[in-house]
Amino acid sequence: MKNYILLLLCLPMIAVAQEDRGVVTGGQGDTLSLKQCIQTALKYNPQIRVSQGGFEVAESNLKLTRSALFPQISGTAGVTRNGGTFLLGNIVRNGSFDSYSAGLQAQQLIFDFGKTYTRLSAGSDLVDAGKQDVRATKEDVVVNTYIAYYGYLAATRLREVDTETVLQAEDHLRQAEAFYKAGTVPRYDVVNAEVTVANAKVNLIQADNNVKLARIQLENVMGTKLPEPFALRDNLEVTHVDISLETALETAIKNRPELLASRAQVQANKALLTSAWTANLPNISATGAYNWRGLAPTPLYSGWNIGVTLSLPIFEGFALDAGIDQARANLKSAEASNDLVMQTLYLNVQQQEFALEEATQRIKASKKLVEQAEEALRLAVGEYNTGKGSALQTTDAQVALANARITYIESLYDYNVSYAQLERAMGVIK
Repeated sequence: MKNYILLLLCLPMIAVAQEDRGVVTGGQGDTLSLKQCIQTALKYNPQIRVSQGGFEVAESNLKLTRSALFPQISGTAGVTRNGGTFLLGNIVRNGSFDSYSAGLQAQQLIFDFGKTYTRLSAGSDLVDAGKQDVRATKEDVVVNTYIAYYGYLAATRLREVDTETVLQAEDHLRQAEAFYKAGTVPRYDVVNAEVTVANAKVNLIQADNNVKLARIQLENVMGTKLPEPFALRDNLEVTHVDISLETALETAIKNRPELLASRAQVQANKALLTSAWTANLPNISATGAYNWRGLAPTPLYSGWNIGVTLSLPIFEGFALDAGIDQARANLKSAEASNDLVMQTLYLNVQQQEFALEEATQRIKASKKLVEQAEEALRLAVGEYNTGKGSALQTTDAQVALANARITYIESLYDYNVSYAQLERAMGVIK
């Protein structure tokens, strides 16, 4: 079984959006470019909406923290029905009355020794981390679109190879049958040619199925249906510029969204640790209220108050110490995660750089192999037609040519995918 089947089955699966997205149409008829597929994926892929939701949560938390800097104003109102036995002078009687109350209260934080501002700093860093998470998700979607796009192109090219192989095998079968009827070759040549045709048709069936699978993969990544029929603009060739390992690593350190998000997480946890420590310090706030109270049917009377409040935590059951310990542990975890992201970055960049170099060499070698296999088949067919060659020699030449073409196509696929994954590792894929 061809190596490409394994590559195809390993393509990342992304769930199709639940709502009906319709179909995508190309700019030139139904021929879609890679750019159009990427734009569609960025619009409809559900993973992006999930990461965007996380970013919006971080923004909301920042707004919530910032609200502590503004006045806190509240209003109250109530009515109470009272009943029972009342003493009026020397008379005891049963009765009931209503009491009313209303008021406005306001509180403004004056100074809390940096507690709120450290939390704001942490929230801002978490928002930055959320932005980078969204960007990383988008880049994942883009690289998955590259993989699915090139996978479909490779699958269609492999199907063309298998189709041509079937035609070659059928031509050889007709020639063998003609020679057998003329008595110049044994029955074995016909049987051997029939087996070759059968094998070629089996491979073609597998190739047709691989094209269908590749289409499903592309639709899953794009989050929408493709038109029927449709075609992709074939650019499965070597068209990229070389990138040195040093340049790739430098670019990755500056641009990789996972690393930028990890650094922001570290800064946020540093601020949260400071905030946890400052929880031991007092808060100073200004307070004020205006209230109305009264009993029905007498008129309401009003009053007001204003003052400054100093609150200092003295003992809270070691909760503050536990909060500091927790913040310190979170910081250590964030720093370790940052180190892990850095290690993964170096590994990914080097892996893709080496894979790209390997694919480049395989393209050169397999291209030469295809030329040699084509010449070998031409010679084998020519010798068989003149009665000098054997049927087995022709069959072997046909198989060798098909394998050479498959190797060349797989090399092109590997090269383009490796280049896309290298750009993803560098944080510059678009």
